[in-house]
Amino acid sequence: MKSVFKFGTLLMYLLFFVSCGGGGGGSGVTTPPADPEPEPIVLPLPSNNPPLQNVLILYDSAGPYGDQGKTNALLLENLLGHFDLNITSKPANAYIANEMVDENITTVFYLGTTFDVLSYYQGDPNGHSSYMNFYHDIATQNKMVVWINYNLDLLETEWDANSNNWGVNTFVDTTGFTNSGTDTNYTRVWYKDTELYKGVIPFATPDANTTACYEESNITYACSLELNTIGIIDDTKATRLATASSTFDLTKSIEPYVTRGGNFWFVGDLPFSYMSEEDRYLAFADLLHDMLGIDHNESHKAIMRLEDVNAETNPSDLIAITEYMQSQNIPFNVATIPQYENPLGEYGYPVGTSIPISESDIGTLLQAYYNERLIDIVQHGFSHQYDSVKNPYNGVTADDFEFMIVTDINNDGNYTYVGPSEDDNGTWAKNRILEGKAILNEVSIQAFAWEAPHYMAGPSHYRAIQEVYPIQYSRLIYYPDETDKSKFIGQFYPYVIRKDTYGYYIIPENIYNIVKDPNQGYRAINAEDIIRFAQKLKVVRDGVASFFYHPYLGTSDLSVIISGLQNEGYTFVRATSLVE
Repeated sequence: MKSVFKFGTLLMYLLFFVSCGGGGGGSGVTTPPADPEPEPIVLPLPSNNPPLQNVLILYDSAGPYGDQGKTNALLLENLLGHFDLNITSKPANAYIANEMVDENITTVFYLGTTFDVLSYYQGDPNGHSSYMNFYHDIATQNKMVVWINYNLDLLETEWDANSNNWGVNTFVDTTGFTNSGTDTNYTRVWYKDTELYKGVIPFATPDANTTACYEESNITYACSLELNTIGIIDDTKATRLATASSTFDLTKSIEPYVTRGGNFWFVGDLPFSYMSEEDRYLAFADLLHDMLGIDHNESHKAIMRLEDVNAETNPSDLIAITEYMQSQNIPFNVATIPQYENPLGEYGYPVGTSIPISESDIGTLLQAYYNERLIDIVQHGFSHQYDSVKNPYNGVTADDFEFMIVTDINNDGNYTYVGPSEDDNGTWAKNRILEGKAILNEVSIQAFAWEAPHYMAGPSHYRAIQEVYPIQYSRLIYYPDETDKSKFIGQFYPYVIRKDTYGYYIIPENIYNIVKDPNQGYRAINAEDIIRFAQKLKVVRDGVASFFYHPYLGTSDLSVIISGLQNEGYTFVRATSLVE
């Protein structure tokens, strides 16, 4: 059976790798008796806290890559879901004069995704006027502003040309820094004495687009080389929070990457491009606390999820993992697949094999462990496969996709994501999850969250299942343009997200899993890699180090990861304790 699956490039500029899979065969192990009358466990539900402030996201939408503005705004809005906020997201050419005051906006984020954006509005007075109103209000209304990537020169020029008429100081006098143009060949960001990638593909997969990237090695490519630079004129006003450097062009000086001058922040590129587990995305996620003025206490928690447990998982594997975790006094989570399906008779099984977990030794074990409060349950789809077809592997539970149709026509690992299963029918998806939930109820276990198989589902799937499980414990994919569901982007989170754009409360997974035998062209990942990912994650003040692990791997690597994270200062907690 497949031990790993990954998917690579989701859009031409954004990578999001996923690994998931496994299963196991065998039974007959003596199982402990289940409590005949378990005490009911009250599952936590996310609270609906009042918003702390109103936030406005403005983005560029002009030019041949105009869609990138909305895409980055979507990723930003999701990440801001870590905080209790009212968020409005719209194109900058739709900004209305005095909107910051009229809508009681406290923080404005601008995503400059189109270079020299005003050049696209020379024949559009309305669009040009919206930008002029936006620039005027930034200069005069003293709101917290976070300017990301391009076009700082346009703001500064307009600000300085009108400073006397507007009754304000010049841009430099206000912020302490000035635009210096753009430069290239920057590959790293330093934050809190930690080296982070700056848009580096750590392992180029068969479908990775490495056009215009710098090859650091035969598998590693730096792909966000450009940096919008500034010159700090008055260091009593401007503060560098993060810096950028080059690993291959030693003529490059160390430059500010994130700078604050009064109520104005500047970020030197798009922190979402080519994000990975070791990327400057982590620095940006941490600095959001300061940009918003909403501090969270320093806290480094860790959680573990045992993956792809189903009716045909080897009971001895589950027992070994549970006994080890119990010896460490660490509760953990079990991603449980309610129904095992093997319709094509793979791995020596009869054609049409179908086994609910409630009729297996695994179901009995899970019931006992659940009642003893050793584990919490995450529903991992219904069957983790689709219909009686190869999708794309073999039709077997824990190998194939369930909510996404995927093909591998040439059998070369270059996958085609056709689109969500059943044309993204939300009712079908919800009923499928409810059927799985009923199977879990047969052994008196309740899942507190769900996880999409291989982290992929359609937007209507996600929204419909959210009515069953308001909590999702996973990475997710999003669709900037839902009229074309063959195009999507992936996002992982360094911390809990209280509300994403689907409406989910999200428990994160962000430091990956052991991959010993990857598909051809993909990377192996060992325990040391996972520990290194967790080390980088510590730059996030309230980051949650979250990994998943397959039961067939035994306890050796698991013990290395557990002790490694504890040595880094992480404390293992119940995932349910993260729901507030």
